[in-house]
Amino acid sequence: MALIATALVAALLMACGSNSDSSSSTEATTAGRSATGTTASNGGGTQSNSQAQNGTQGQKSGQSPNDSQNSQSPSQQSSGGGGAGSQNVKTPLKVSGGGAEQFRSNGGDNSIQEFGKEGDESELQEVAEIVHSFYVARAEEKWDTACSYLSKSNIEQLEQLASRAPQHKNVDCGTVLKAFTQTLPAAVEREITTVDAGSFRHDGEQGFLIYYGAGHQTYSMPLKAEGGTWKVTALIGTTLG
Repeated sequence: MALIATALVAALLMACGSNSDSSSSTEATTAGRSATGTTASNGGGTQSNSQAQNGTQGQKSGQSPNDSQNSQSPSQQSSGGGGAGSQNVKTPLKVSGGGAEQFRSNGGDNSIQEFGKEGDESELQEVAEIVHSFYVARAEEKWDTACSYLSKSNIEQLEQLASRAPQHKNVDCGTVLKAFTQTLPAAVEREITTVDAGSFRHDGEQGFLIYYGAGHQTYSMPLKAEGGTWKVTALIGTTLG
């Protein structure tokens, strides 16, 4: 099932990606391809099917066969929740590790796999829990919780862009996410929350979690260091390979 992105969210993510300091070109590409899983309630523009498929996590069923070092992400606090919160939409987090080498593409673009340096086990665990918890909060429609994992610049861009529509003036991040996110079947949400983390590459305040999603597809999620922790800077991972 292809997830349709709105022009509003696409513009948000592309704008945020262009503000990166040490990896602007890489994050701009990531942002432009990751605006999926949302749709405008007021009938806004949409991406083509091929664009949605390129940036959509969980189009294939199944999970990574590597079950080592399984790790359950923390439970989410309910805030601004919706109907999906009562459904079983959560796939347990896995942190198999192994580093970026396993994700290298022969003859392909390895800029993310070679970005910065490899994080240690504790850093990988921390970032994997953040990304997985963000996906779970969105799947369970806990909008304020989901916003708590977004970078400050993303939240500001989201609120500013939303305020251009008369019906969305003076609204907070959680309200915007709720208004512009399509309700999906629980089975699709479970695929989106599939994360088997293998590598965390970082340089200064910029970083990328590289992980296996549903169907053992490889994805990367860009992050930014803020206030002593890491924040996601896209709404969903970008496919690699």
